[in-house]
Amino acid sequence: MKKKYIIWDFDGTIACTNDIIIESWQATFRHYLGHELPVREIEATFGETLMHTIAEKLPGEDPDEVMACYRAYQNAHCEGRVYVFEGVREVLDELRTRGCRLGVATSRTAKSFGKYMKELGLEDSMDVVVTMEDVTKHKPDPESVEKVLEKFGAKPEEAIMIGDTKYDIACANRAGVDSVLVGWSHWVDEDAMAAEGIEPAHRIKRPEELLGLIG
Repeated sequence: MKKKYIIWDFDGTIACTNDIIIESWQATFRHYLGHELPVREIEATFGETLMHTIAEKLPGEDPDEVMACYRAYQNAHCEGRVYVFEGVREVLDELRTRGCRLGVATSRTAKSFGKYMKELGLEDSMDVVVTMEDVTKHKPDPESVEKVLEKFGAKPEEAIMIGDTKYDIACANRAGVDSVLVGWSHWVDEDAMAAEGIEPAHRIKRPEELLGLIG
């Protein structure tokens, strides 16, 4: 299997934003509900857009106000809290050495994605970036991956996508791109994924295992 185009999710795949995301949601739930939710219930929302989670967890609340509350907490507490997962930076470098093209399909805004990539010293590491503003339909819809392929001028069979959630896997699968579920980020309910008919083409526990997959 020879893959030239390597498409990455950002949150929970390249960078560990898990803790600050969970804390931001808990602060938001405390404000609106008066209590926190189980961590695994929040982890199950990873990969969703904020609007989707708000509609599901806080129906009846003004979504713009909730989003502002969530983002205000995160912006105030994120300094020094986000880091690149061990081994990912080295794999990105090796992929470039091998002549691969690197892209990102993320549900983050371009502003927040750019902020974190700059802080992490990865601002020049991606050839193509697709953020939430670039699409009208979000993961698990395939549009974000299809946009990356379009910008590359690549065929689906030439690409592979790496992600940490069912939304990433379903997005890749629907775009006809081989999907890889990572095991270095957080708990994933694979039984629930299977029940929804979502199955990754590959699973890897460490970033360097990707090198063996791409040929």
